[in-house]
Amino acid sequence: MLGKNRFMVITLLVCLLMGMVLLAGCGSSAPAEPAEEPAPEVEEPVAEEPAEEPAEEPVEEPAAEEPAEDVTITWMRLAEWSEADPAIIETFEAEHPGIKVELEEIPFSELVSQINLRFGADDTSIDVIAADVPLVSSYGYRGWLLPLDGLFTEEEMADFLPAAVGAGSYDGEMITAPLSTSTQLLYYNADAFEAAGITPPGEDERWTWEQIADVAQQLQSGDGDQVDMWGFQWEQTTAPYQLLPLMGSLGGEYIGEDGLTVDGVVNSQPWIDAATFYYDMFNTYGVSPQGDAVNGPDLFVNGNLAMLVAGPWQINNFAENAEFNWGVTRHPYFEGHDVATATGSWHLGVNSLSEHPEEAKAFVKWLSTGEGAEMWWRIGSHDFPAQQSVLAMFATSEEFDEPPMSFNRVAADEATQGPIPRPVTVGYLEYDQIYRDTFQDIRIGTDPETALNTMVERLESEMAKYRE
Repeated sequence: MLGKNRFMVITLLVCLLMGMVLLAGCGSSAPAEPAEEPAPEVEEPVAEEPAEEPAEEPVEEPAAEEPAEDVTITWMRLAEWSEADPAIIETFEAEHPGIKVELEEIPFSELVSQINLRFGADDTSIDVIAADVPLVSSYGYRGWLLPLDGLFTEEEMADFLPAAVGAGSYDGEMITAPLSTSTQLLYYNADAFEAAGITPPGEDERWTWEQIADVAQQLQSGDGDQVDMWGFQWEQTTAPYQLLPLMGSLGGEYIGEDGLTVDGVVNSQPWIDAATFYYDMFNTYGVSPQGDAVNGPDLFVNGNLAMLVAGPWQINNFAENAEFNWGVTRHPYFEGHDVATATGSWHLGVNSLSEHPEEAKAFVKWLSTGEGAEMWWRIGSHDFPAQQSVLAMFATSEEFDEPPMSFNRVAADEATQGPIPRPVTVGYLEYDQIYRDTFQDIRIGTDPETALNTMVERLESEMAKYRE
């Protein structure tokens, strides 16, 4: 029984084995489909926690900017301009926020020496100066002033009087801006003429110097220390500005062509004749005071001077203060000779060492053109304007139809009649001082020809340094 069962188990195992072999053979007859690889597992993105933003630091508001400090420029000018209306400077400052103008006022007798002293010491505290125009060349020679080329428009340049532009230039560059020009008039005390039974000259009537000398002797009253009425005086008694027209009328030159030569010029016959006339007025005729205890304009306004040669800036002074009738006429000349009148006046220059050159230039431009120029004439110095547009007012504006304002119209025209500028020379400072010394000597009695020869010696010595 057991053997039979074992036989059956073995038989079953053999059959099973054969079936497996057959099954494997069938599987090799055709390629099997590749098993499908499982798809790669895709990781679900993990939602990131939002990064923690850094704590916001408080933003500081920018500090409010401090307002820029005003720039203050200093203008060195004549003390004689102290009566100029403050509205001029106030108007400039209002139109130029951030710029303030400080004044340093020096008397005329000291201004030139102060400029020489301080500029010669490289003083930076002065930004703008009032420059007497014949000194411009000497300032340019020393390099004391900044060029102003490009500061003015073509229209503004064309409005300046051409002679004023030339006088304000050195070595081909404009270094000063014309502030004013000038001329001279003969003022007369009409009441004194009437009392003496003498007809005064009309506004357009030009007397000769010979007439002046004759009438002055007739109008003089009193003698010695008790003169009640002097016959005649110059406003600037010894200054070349007022006296050079004496030489100019007689055909004399003011200096040699090179701007340095004086021998054969200032001791020439026209100079000797002119200086002799000057000598006679103080010494021979005695109609002009030898001292300066009281100057010419004060003598005139006080009623103690019959005739005075002075600038048109005195018109307002006499209109306000003279308590007598007075008039004006043209500048005198020598009979049979040329009309020669004084010209030139004040310019503005910028210190080459200024710490505020642009602000200084802005002030110079404003005061020498347009509104500033007209204000300066009307309520400033009353010096005649150097701008043709302002001068044109005198011929057309009704305000100049009646005296005393009409006297300005006479002066405006006189400024075009025979004007001769003072000499252009780098040595003008020396020229001016020696001229004054010479004519002061003549005024108090030194022989004119002797004085002029001494003047030549002194000037030749001074001019020698500019020839080297």
